[in-house]
Amino acid sequence: MTDARSSQYTPDFARIAGRLCRNGATDIEVADILGISLRTFCRWCLQHDAFNAAVRVGKEAADDRVERSLYQRAVGYDYTAEKIVTSPGGGPVIMFYTVHVPADVRAALHWLAMRRPRPWARAPEPDADLAHIIGERRKQVAEESERQAVEQEGRFKAAVEAEVARRVTGDARQRPRKTKGPPLVATALI
Repeated sequence: MTDARSSQYTPDFARIAGRLCRNGATDIEVADILGISLRTFCRWCLQHDAFNAAVRVGKEAADDRVERSLYQRAVGYDYTAEKIVTSPGGGPVIMFYTVHVPADVRAALHWLAMRRPRPWARAPEPDADLAHIIGERRKQVAEESERQAVEQEGRFKAAVEAEVARRVTGDARQRPRKTKGPPLVATALI
Protein backbone atom coordinates (compact mmCIF):
# COMPACT_ATOMS: atom_id res chain seq x y z
CA MET A 1 0.00 0.00 0.00
CA THR A 2 1.04 3.58 -0.40
CA ASP A 3 0.54 6.73 1.57
CA ALA A 4 -2.41 9.08 1.07
CA ARG A 5 -0.45 11.64 -0.99
CA SER A 6 0.37 9.18 -3.80
CA SER A 7 -3.26 8.15 -4.32
CA GLN A 8 -4.31 11.52 -5.76
CA TYR A 9 -5.86 11.05 -9.19
CA THR A 10 -4.38 12.76 -12.24
CA PRO A 11 -5.67 12.50 -15.84
CA ASP A 12 -2.42 10.77 -16.92
CA PHE A 13 -3.47 7.73 -14.89
CA ALA A 14 -6.36 7.10 -17.31
CA ARG A 15 -3.98 6.92 -20.28
CA ILE A 16 -1.54 4.65 -18.41
CA ALA A 17 -4.31 2.36 -17.14
CA GLY A 18 -5.77 2.07 -20.65
CA ARG A 19 -2.41 1.00 -22.10
CA LEU A 20 -1.84 -1.49 -19.31
CA CYS A 21 -5.29 -3.04 -19.77
CA ARG A 22 -4.80 -3.19 -23.53
CA ASN A 23 -1.64 -5.24 -22.84
CA GLY A 24 -3.63 -7.67 -20.68
CA ALA A 25 -2.88 -6.36 -17.17
CA THR A 26 -5.36 -7.25 -14.43
CA ASP A 27 -6.91 -4.70 -12.06
CA ILE A 28 -4.45 -5.70 -9.34
CA GLU A 29 -1.49 -5.30 -11.69
CA VAL A 30 -2.69 -1.87 -12.88
CA ALA A 31 -3.17 -0.72 -9.29
CA ASP A 32 0.29 -1.98 -8.35
CA ILE A 33 1.95 -0.21 -11.29
CA LEU A 34 0.09 3.02 -10.51
CA GLY A 35 1.17 2.70 -6.87
CA ILE A 36 -2.35 2.56 -5.47
CA SER A 37 -4.45 -0.02 -3.67
CA LEU A 38 -7.06 -2.11 -5.44
CA ARG A 39 -9.70 -0.30 -3.42
CA THR A 40 -8.47 3.07 -4.74
CA PHE A 41 -8.45 1.64 -8.28
CA CYS A 42 -12.10 0.58 -7.92
CA ARG A 43 -13.01 3.95 -6.41
CA TRP A 44 -11.38 5.79 -9.33
CA CYS A 45 -13.35 3.63 -11.77
CA LEU A 46 -16.54 4.81 -10.07
CA GLN A 47 -15.57 8.45 -9.62
CA HIS A 48 -13.72 9.29 -12.84
CA ASP A 49 -15.47 8.56 -16.12
CA ALA A 50 -12.31 9.00 -18.21
CA PHE A 51 -10.43 6.48 -16.06
CA ASN A 52 -13.29 3.98 -16.19
CA ALA A 53 -13.64 4.38 -19.98
CA ALA A 54 -9.89 3.91 -20.52
CA VAL A 55 -9.86 0.73 -18.42
CA ARG A 56 -12.98 -0.64 -20.13
CA VAL A 57 -11.74 0.13 -23.67
CA GLY A 58 -8.31 -1.33 -22.89
CA LYS A 59 -9.84 -4.55 -21.55
CA GLU A 60 -12.12 -4.82 -24.59
CA ALA A 61 -9.12 -4.49 -26.92
CA ALA A 62 -7.27 -7.24 -25.05
CA ASP A 63 -10.36 -9.47 -25.09
CA ASP A 64 -10.81 -8.88 -28.84
CA ARG A 65 -7.17 -9.86 -29.45
CA VAL A 66 -7.62 -13.08 -27.46
CA GLU A 67 -10.86 -13.81 -29.29
CA ARG A 68 -9.15 -13.42 -32.68
CA SER A 69 -6.28 -15.64 -31.54
CA LEU A 70 -8.66 -18.32 -30.30
CA TYR A 71 -10.56 -18.22 -33.58
CA GLN A 72 -7.35 -18.55 -35.59
CA ARG A 73 -6.24 -21.45 -33.41
CA ALA A 74 -9.64 -23.12 -33.84
CA VAL A 75 -9.62 -22.98 -37.66
CA GLY A 76 -5.86 -23.18 -38.28
CA TYR A 77 -3.68 -20.60 -40.00
CA ASP A 78 -0.51 -20.04 -42.00
CA TYR A 79 2.34 -17.65 -41.29
CA THR A 80 5.62 -16.76 -42.95
CA ALA A 81 8.80 -17.59 -41.10
CA GLU A 82 12.42 -17.02 -41.96
CA LYS A 83 15.47 -19.19 -41.67
CA ILE A 84 19.09 -18.13 -42.03
CA VAL A 85 21.23 -20.64 -43.88
CA THR A 86 24.75 -20.60 -45.19
CA SER A 87 25.02 -20.57 -48.96
CA PRO A 88 27.59 -22.64 -50.85
CA GLY A 89 29.40 -19.36 -51.53
CA GLY A 90 29.95 -18.86 -47.80
CA GLY A 91 27.58 -16.01 -46.96
CA PRO A 92 24.37 -16.11 -44.94
CA VAL A 93 21.10 -16.29 -46.87
CA ILE A 94 17.67 -15.53 -45.43
CA MET A 95 15.07 -18.02 -46.65
CA PHE A 96 11.36 -17.35 -46.19
CA TYR A 97 8.92 -20.25 -45.91
CA THR A 98 5.28 -20.79 -44.95
CA VAL A 99 4.38 -22.64 -41.77
CA HIS A 100 0.91 -24.17 -41.42
CA VAL A 101 -0.59 -24.44 -37.92
CA PRO A 102 -3.42 -27.00 -38.08
CA ALA A 103 -6.80 -26.45 -36.49
CA ASP A 104 -7.06 -27.30 -32.80
CA VAL A 105 -10.14 -29.33 -31.88
CA ARG A 106 -10.19 -28.14 -28.24
CA ALA A 107 -10.01 -24.50 -29.31
CA ALA A 108 -12.83 -25.09 -31.80
CA LEU A 109 -15.00 -26.72 -29.12
CA HIS A 110 -14.33 -23.86 -26.74
CA TRP A 111 -15.16 -21.31 -29.42
CA LEU A 112 -18.43 -23.07 -30.29
CA ALA A 113 -19.36 -23.49 -26.62
CA MET A 114 -19.03 -19.72 -26.15
CA ARG A 115 -20.68 -18.65 -29.40
CA ARG A 116 -23.38 -21.34 -29.65
CA PRO A 117 -23.95 -22.61 -26.13
CA ARG A 118 -27.20 -24.45 -26.86
CA PRO A 119 -25.76 -27.40 -28.83
CA TRP A 120 -22.09 -27.13 -27.82
CA ALA A 121 -21.95 -26.20 -24.13
CA ARG A 122 -20.36 -28.79 -21.88
CA ALA A 123 -22.93 -28.40 -19.14
CA PRO A 124 -26.55 -28.24 -20.27
CA GLU A 125 -28.39 -25.04 -19.52
CA PRO A 126 -31.17 -25.42 -16.97
CA ASP A 127 -34.60 -25.47 -18.58
CA ALA A 128 -36.32 -23.82 -15.65
CA ASP A 129 -35.43 -21.15 -13.21
CA LEU A 130 -34.18 -21.86 -9.72
CA ALA A 131 -37.52 -21.13 -8.01
CA HIS A 132 -39.24 -23.75 -10.18
CA ILE A 133 -36.56 -26.34 -9.38
CA ILE A 134 -36.85 -25.67 -5.65
CA GLY A 135 -40.66 -25.88 -5.85
CA GLU A 136 -40.51 -29.24 -7.64
CA ARG A 137 -38.08 -30.62 -5.06
CA ARG A 138 -40.28 -29.47 -2.18
CA LYS A 139 -43.26 -31.18 -3.84
CA GLN A 140 -41.27 -34.43 -4.15
CA VAL A 141 -40.22 -34.27 -0.50
CA ALA A 142 -43.80 -33.61 0.62
CA GLU A 143 -45.12 -36.56 -1.43
CA GLU A 144 -42.44 -38.85 -0.01
CA SER A 145 -43.22 -37.72 3.55
CA GLU A 146 -46.93 -38.34 3.00
CA ARG A 147 -46.24 -41.80 1.57
CA GLN A 148 -44.06 -42.68 4.56
CA ALA A 149 -46.71 -41.37 6.99
CA VAL A 150 -49.44 -43.55 5.38
CA GLU A 151 -47.13 -46.57 5.45
CA GLN A 152 -46.22 -45.98 9.10
CA GLU A 153 -49.90 -45.51 10.03
CA GLY A 154 -50.73 -48.88 8.44
CA ARG A 155 -47.95 -50.60 10.37
CA PHE A 156 -49.09 -48.92 13.60
CA LYS A 157 -52.70 -50.03 13.10
CA ALA A 158 -51.57 -53.59 12.39
CA ALA A 159 -49.45 -53.58 15.56
CA VAL A 160 -52.35 -52.24 17.67
CA GLU A 161 -54.75 -54.83 16.23
CA ALA A 162 -52.27 -57.61 16.95
CA GLU A 163 -51.83 -56.40 20.53
CA VAL A 164 -55.60 -56.16 21.05
CA ALA A 165 -56.07 -59.66 19.64
CA ARG A 166 -53.34 -61.01 21.91
CA ARG A 167 -54.91 -59.44 24.97
CA VAL A 168 -58.43 -60.57 24.04
CA THR A 169 -57.37 -64.18 23.61
CA GLY A 170 -55.43 -63.96 26.86
CA ASP A 171 -52.34 -65.56 25.42
CA ALA A 172 -49.59 -63.96 27.46
CA ARG A 173 -46.91 -66.00 25.72
CA GLN A 174 -47.73 -64.59 22.30
CA ARG A 175 -45.54 -61.66 21.56
CA PRO A 176 -46.37 -58.89 19.13
CA ARG A 177 -44.86 -59.62 15.75
CA LYS A 178 -42.17 -57.34 14.49
CA THR A 179 -42.81 -55.27 11.41
CA LYS A 180 -40.37 -54.12 8.81
CA GLY A 181 -39.40 -50.48 8.67
CA PRO A 182 -38.47 -47.81 11.15
CA PRO A 183 -39.72 -47.98 14.74
CA LEU A 184 -43.33 -47.01 15.17
CA VAL A 185 -44.19 -43.68 16.65
CA ALA A 186 -47.35 -43.55 18.71
CA THR A 187 -49.42 -40.85 17.12
CA ALA A 188 -53.14 -40.43 17.43
CA LEU A 189 -55.29 -43.29 16.19
CA ILE A 190 -57.62 -42.28 13.45
